[in-house]
Amino acid sequence: MIGIVFSNDLNTCPYIDKYLDVFHRMGTAYEVILWNREGRTKTYPSNYRVYDVSADIYVPKWKKIGGFYGFRKFLRRTIKENSYDKLIFLTTFSALMCYGLTRNQYRGKYIFDFRDLSFEQNRCYRKLVKNVMENSYFTCMSSPGFAGVFQIKNYVMAHNFRYKDIEKKDEITAAGEKLKEKITLLHIGITRGEAYNKRLADVFGNDERFEVYIVGSGNDTADFQNYIEKYDNITVKGTYDNEEKVKLIAKADMLLYYYPCDFNCNRALANKYYDGLIYKKPLIGNKNTYSGRRLQKKGLGISLDLTSESFADEVSAYYKDINLDLYEKNVQKELKSVISEDEIYIKKIEEFAIEKNC
Repeated sequence: MIGIVFSNDLNTCPYIDKYLDVFHRMGTAYEVILWNREGRTKTYPSNYRVYDVSADIYVPKWKKIGGFYGFRKFLRRTIKENSYDKLIFLTTFSALMCYGLTRNQYRGKYIFDFRDLSFEQNRCYRKLVKNVMENSYFTCMSSPGFAGVFQIKNYVMAHNFRYKDIEKKDEITAAGEKLKEKITLLHIGITRGEAYNKRLADVFGNDERFEVYIVGSGNDTADFQNYIEKYDNITVKGTYDNEEKVKLIAKADMLLYYYPCDFNCNRALANKYYDGLIYKKPLIGNKNTYSGRRLQKKGLGISLDLTSESFADEVSAYYKDINLDLYEKNVQKELKSVISEDEIYIKKIEEFAIEKNC
């Protein structure tokens, strides 16, 4: 039996679907070990082992130590009691909680699914993570931008999208098919900080050319809600589910994929990139990040500097002058490339599931 480990709520883990789809299709026995950190009231399948202790995910990282220690004890006890043949670690913290097991009992018997940078600027931490990579059956990464931090080339690209979303893509109006005076912009996902949100609001607030929706966990704090009251064209909403997400994207003309510069965001490739591809919505990116440079190079939108006084003007000009035929070709080309790389990833998961000597 395979144990799949995730140290958070599954709403933040769309990529688990690819493992579950493969295992269901192949008839592979598995259990999911997770932490219900947000305290959601939910009934889980019988093969889910849930650490049902809520924790505040918005407190400083050092205040989260106690919660992680509790989950670590639960995780290691569960692995010992169930004697899994193989493991899959979704995210770095999940793997580091079992660092001893990755070096000994499960060496070469686990997949390390790397999704975000955290403390890798610290040389000792980076060395631990690289060791986990070297002892895995294979390591996958959600962005080529991460590989340089560890100076590795031997990894599998793991794109962050659901195939079920691709099946729904034709339900949404593509870019340009409803050109109008007011451009609807959507920022959807976990907040990147209130200062960034406020800057976003200031750039587009009360600009009659735009209607702006800022949606996602942390975006609906009381302070930010009060801040945007002065802007008539900005709507803020907190958490959402996948069905709501699709409806929100359907209403949008462009997606705000603008993240501020930091150690992780500079190198990441987030869900929004694939939302833009699948639903054919041009992206607005940060030209100083890997994702911003990538989307600009591949003709999937426009990348700018949020500090620029002409930011809103450039977004408006881009959308009104967009070459729809060229944009459509660029989207199809990149989506085909993404799916091709993802097929390699799926093949590796299948090999892992049937491999008896790993």
